Parts: sequence; structure tokens; C-alpha cells
Amino acid sequence: MVGVTFVIQFFTMGTGFYVFGVLLKPLTESLNADRFLVSLALSCQTIVAALLGPIVGVAISKYSIRLLMCTGSLLMSLGFFALSHAQELWHLYVAFGVIVSAGVAMTGPLPNNALLANWFIRRRGTAMGISQFGVTISGTILVPATTWLVLEFGWRATVQLMAVTVPLILLPIILFLVIKTPEERGLLPDGAPSANADPESGVSKEQWTMGRATRDRRVWLLTLIIGPSFMSITAILLSIHSHATDLGLTAMQASSVVAAMTFTGAIAKPLFGTMADYYNKRLVTAISLLLQIAGVTCIILTQDYLGLILAGVVFGLGFGAVMPLWSILLGAIFGRHAFARIMGFMTPLILPFTLLGFPFATFVFEQTGSYLPAYTALIGAFIVAGIALLFLKVPDSTAGNR
Repeated sequence: MVGVTFVIQFFTMGTGFYVFGVLLKPLTESLNADRFLVSLALSCQTIVAALLGPIVGVAISKYSIRLLMCTGSLLMSLGFFALSHAQELWHLYVAFGVIVSAGVAMTGPLPNNALLANWFIRRRGTAMGISQFGVTISGTILVPATTWLVLEFGWRATVQLMAVTVPLILLPIILFLVIKTPEERGLLPDGAPSANADPESGVSKEQWTMGRATRDRRVWLLTLIIGPSFMSITAILLSIHSHATDLGLTAMQASSVVAAMTFTGAIAKPLFGTMADYYNKRLVTAISLLLQIAGVTCIILTQDYLGLILAGVVFGLGFGAVMPLWSILLGAIFGRHAFARIMGFMTPLILPFTLLGFPFATFVFEQTGSYLPAYTALIGAFIVAGIALLFLKVPDSTAGNR
């Protein structure tokens, strides 16, 4: 299951999220629009994910996860094909902002994390870290590859290639290898010999509703902890390519900055996931926040190629830990039976953070001619996250792993 979710997330998030920063300038020129208006397509993705999150979370709990994920991969293909023929700005919004985004919501992190939450408890952090390595390493590989394809063949041909590749790879994997729970194969999480060995066997299996989730203090604290990091990811990761070229770097040098950032972000996932299995989860989360602050500070202070590479490495280590830590904290607090629903219910709550990130950065750029004021504002958001972390109580599930 770890390998399956690794591959699915590599192609889903790589094509549906990370390469958008490479397409930003070509889309701006082709559609005769400024960067802010083009970036709103990614905001549409955030809104669609937030609206579909609760629905997808409930669907995962009640229905076939294979059908859900297959539908998502086909929607991504349809959206990329439509995007390759875009002539107007609203074509971009419909093709990428709605159709591709719906596919990402059905095939991306939520169903994949739910699968791993079902299959692992004691080694959940390690499993999710390795799996989500595929999310960020996709940026390391696909961003430079997409840059080369765009330079050689144009952005339209590149997007058409995505339309063909995504279903060709994902559909067979989903149909033949995705298994919702270990119980379907007569197994238990972590390969436990009996139900009595399940550390979550005593957790309540009462069904959660959106209303109940929004009244839970822990859900709001998690939102304030994770939200600023999501905001920084969209604000920095998708604008750093343009920021680097604005400083005078070549397109390939800018891509290598993104590659360094996403490569260390990929390494951070299994690293921090494993750390969370063995050490205090709040401490591990605090380290992630501090690394992000340090990385953003370095981006603000440097203007040369090597400095941006170093900044990307530091920031990547911090932001790469966010997604597995969110899943790990959710699983530790609410258990695997409530995992998909709670994560789905949280997506609308995190919406303001992810929605503001990239458009905020591009809006500030259009007003000031620089991304730096937007990057500076992110540090304040990380401070809020740190304060919320002080108030979050997380059950200690590390003792059995030491």
C-alpha cells in the first residue's frame, strides 16, 4: 500500500499542483492576462478541494475507494486535454480550476492518506512519510522535466502529454492494487496478530458529522497549526520560479531552485514521519515550523543562485514535513475509523490559508514589483501556528515503538 500510494500521489500532485508554477508565465503570455489572474486557477483548485473534501471523506468511509480514485484520474485527464486548448482566461478556470482540481481531490492526498491510516497505526508516521515522499519528489523530477518540455515543444503539447500519461499509469494501479482496508484480506493494521494488539481497538467508532467536527477545539487548533504552512507552500513554492527569474536567474536555474526545495521536502516526509513514530509529535511539528521560518528568512535575505538553493533546502525540510504531520496528528487524536471524515471536514477550514497563499503573493507582486513583502508576512502566520501548537494535546503513542 505504501508503494501504491507513493506512485499515485507522485503523478496526481506532480501534474495537478507542482508544475503549475512552470506554466504560470506561458499561460500569462498565451492568455494575455497578468500573473494574479492566472494564479486564481490554483485558487479555484483550493475551493474545489474544500467543497469536495467533506463529500470525499464520507465517500471513502462508505463506498468503493477504487471507483472514486478512477473517476478522479479520468477527470484529471479530461481537464488537461481541455486546458491544452484554452484560448480565454475562463477556459483555464474551468479546465484546471474545476475539472483537474476535482480529479486531484478524488485521487490525491485524502484517499491515499485514508488508505494508509487504515493499514498502519504503530508505524503510521513512517508509512505516510515514505508514501508522501512521492508527493514532493514529483516536484523535483516533474518541474525540471516540464520546464524542458515547455521550452522544446510548448506548453500546450506538454499539457496534452499529461492528459495521456495520468490515466495510462494510474488506472491499472488503482484497479488492481488499491485495497481499502487490511480486513478485506483477512489482515489487521501493522500486521497485528489479533484485534487485541490493535492500539486503537478502544477508540470510539462513533460517526463524526461536520457539525460535531467544527465544535471540537482540537480541530480548530490543528487548522491553525497546519494552515499557515499550507499558505506558505502555495505562496512560495509556486512563485519562487518567477521570483528567481525576476532576480536574473535562467529558467533552468530557477527550476533547480524548485527542485532543491522539493527534493529536501521529499526527504523530510519519511524523516519527520519516522521521527513522529518515536518522539513527541508536538516537538517534531515545532521543528518543522522553525525550519520554515528559517527558510523564508533566507529567501528574503538572498539574491544569488547559491543563496536561493540553500534557502530552498532549509524551507523544503520544513514544508515537506507538513502533510505527513497533519495526517499523523489526526490519526493519533481521532483514530483510523474517523480519519477520512475528519480530514475531509477540515479541508474547508484550511481553505482560507491555501486560498490566500499564491494569489496573495502574486497580488503583492503586481502592487510592489516584488514577492518579498508577501514572504515576510508569512513569518507572522508561522508564529500563530506555534502558539496554537502549545495548546494542542496529542496522545503519546510512541512508547511502544521505542
